[in-house]
Order: sequence, then structure tokens, then C-alpha cells
Amino acid sequence: MLKEHEYIRQTLERYTDCSLEDFCDHLLITNFKQYATSFEEKTGGESHEGNFRVINAPDINCTLVDFGIGSPQAALLMNCLAYLDNLKSVIMLGMCGGIDDRLQIGEFIVPSASIRGEGTSRHYLPPEFPAIPASLVNLFCIGALKKMNLFPKCGIVYTTDRRLWEFDEKFVAYLREQRIMAIDMELATLFAVAYRYEIPIGSIMLISDMPLQKTGIKGKKLHTEIYEKYMPLHLDVALDAVKTMDAKWSEVERKLESEW
Repeated sequence: MLKEHEYIRQTLERYTDCSLEDFCDHLLITNFKQYATSFEEKTGGESHEGNFRVINAPDINCTLVDFGIGSPQAALLMNCLAYLDNLKSVIMLGMCGGIDDRLQIGEFIVPSASIRGEGTSRHYLPPEFPAIPASLVNLFCIGALKKMNLFPKCGIVYTTDRRLWEFDEKFVAYLREQRIMAIDMELATLFAVAYRYEIPIGSIMLISDMPLQKTGIKGKKLHTEIYEKYMPLHLDVALDAVKTMDAKWSEVERKLESEW
């Protein structure tokens, strides 16, 4: 029988149709195929596709993985990445719905924590554990945004595995009462599994819609505009964060020890 580490490593290869030796040290992960296509065009990386799509760009020591939508997919990916021998960092490039009315579509959030409103993370951490990123990775994400004269919001995101929650008045009232900044479907799972396996993870989230506002619902027109107006910048910021982190890795690695 296969041992656990052998099975998980083979699972990652099956899901990506990519040899583990081809993965770079730093990973960007997303759940939007448009990001994968843009990353491939921008970097000239080599694409592989199974259930997940992978683009390896060894010239910049960065791999992008499009893992699909939802917490089970997110958990599977992180569980598999934990068994990569050379993994240094992971940055999630996602989209989220703004809850705080002060937010605007097109702004960026670097979440400091996410509420575990999904069911997947309970398989990895007890319910009392918070879902938090590696603060050091987040600092590089914030630094990359500031270099481009963008000043991200930092705060708490709510992760849910429920679609069409906007019509639940009780739930919406809860989000507002607890001053939740935004809502998504994967972050808490990613943070929880990363903590379980000591994976340095951060995230740069794009406000793609303001679902509680009449003019902020993401219809077809807004959906297209989001990719055209904000995706290139989103990718550029992430690549700058990776470049800086990789150049300073010996220093980063020492400091990361204090987070575990």
C-alpha cells in the first residue's frame, strides 16, 4: 500500500498533470481561469492541466495554480502542497464581496483573519482555532501594493460555503453587526490548512462586488469589467511580492520561525 506522503504527492501530480519537480518555490493560487491564462501570457510559463491548472515560470521562481471554487478544493490543494519539498510561500489571489459600505469595487484587501463559516476546516483544526495567515507574507503583499501607490484595507473576512446568502436577512445583519469587511468562499480553509502544515501563506483579495448595495451586484457587465480593469494590476502586485520575498528569503525564513 502507498504511504500517506506517497499518496498525497501522487494526488497532486494526478490533479495537475505536472511533475512535482517542476513546481517553483513560490506559489500563487487562484480560482479564476482568466488569471491562469494571463499569468501564462505574462511570464511565458509552461502550462499543465488536470483537475487543477498549473503554470510554472522558473525564470521568476513562481508557479500559479488555478484550483477551482470552494473550500473542499482549497483544502485538497493546500494539503497536497504541504508535501512539496521546495515550497517557500503561497499567496492567494482571490476575489471577495465587500460588506463594509466604505469599500469600493476595485480596491484590495489583505485579510488579517477569516471567520471559519465553512465546514471543511474542522477536519484540520479544532473549532476554537482562528484562521490566520502568516503575517510576514502579508507584509510583503502590503509592501507590493504600497509600492504601486495602493493602500489596502486590512481586516476580517467571513468565509462561507453557502451561495446566495445575500437574501438571508438574519445572516446579513450578523455580518454588519460584527463589522465583517468582506466575504469569500475559501480563505478560512486556506489559512487553517496552511497553519496545520506550517505553510507560509498570505493573500491579496480584490473587491469584485458590493453585493449588499443595489448598484454593486456583479452582473455580466461588471464581471467582464473586473477582469479587464483590475486583473493585470492584481497579478503585477503579487509578482512583485514574490520577487521581493524570494530575494530576501534567507532573512524571511529566519523570521517565519517565530510564527509557528
